Amino acid sequence: MKIVVAARCYNNLRFAERFLRGYDFADEIVISDGGSTDGSVEFLEGKPKVHLLHFDQYEEKNGRRWNPDAPHMKFVLDYAKSLEPDWLAFDDFDCTPNCFLRDYAREALSSASKRNYNQVNCFRLYLWNNDQYFPFMNRNFDTNYTSLWTWQPKKINIEVDLNERHGTLLGLSQNPYKLEIPMCLLHKSWDEATIQEKIKNYETFGIAFDHPFNFAGKPEPLPEWAKE
Repeated sequence: MKIVVAARCYNNLRFAERFLRGYDFADEIVISDGGSTDGSVEFLEGKPKVHLLHFDQYEEKNGRRWNPDAPHMKFVLDYAKSLEPDWLAFDDFDCTPNCFLRDYAREALSSASKRNYNQVNCFRLYLWNNDQYFPFMNRNFDTNYTSLWTWQPKKINIEVDLNERHGTLLGLSQNPYKLEIPMCLLHKSWDEATIQEKIKNYETFGIAFDHPFNFAGKPEPLPEWAKE
């Protein structure tokens, strides 16, 4: 069973070691860098399993730079698919499997294959700072609110919607294999120090985004199993 992971990177050096450690169960890791200047490229070059790509499309406005989502997603996924994986995981670079998902990943995907599932979903915990998360985002762990984690590209054609400015995938299975806690993904997308800058970046390039406190519910302490 060949597992390939695909992700995009732009000035995410602070997450690089964490991401590679979380996906150490994969056979190959495809990372597409969008022009990082923080040392991300230098850190990733020559790392075992890593295919480092360079994506050169970007927009600049008001001193800010942004790699357009849809073409960047298609770029990294097309390369990952060319490696002919049995399972392809697509994740954000600031996200990583928790220790339970990492340890059980190959067994979980093998089980999904034997049961004829071609897509696996799991819970994605959006963190606030390093010690809180938003339970409402998962509706208190209702499996109907799991999201895409990995799929079998030889059996299901999941593609990027090039008509949507903010990244959207088409072709998702209506009957995915749903993993339950304690397996989850830990997404360090939002924190007090950087949230306003993130909002400004989205607004600069015409993407509506609000402070998570206004749509994600009240953050609560991380459960004990939400550990790397």
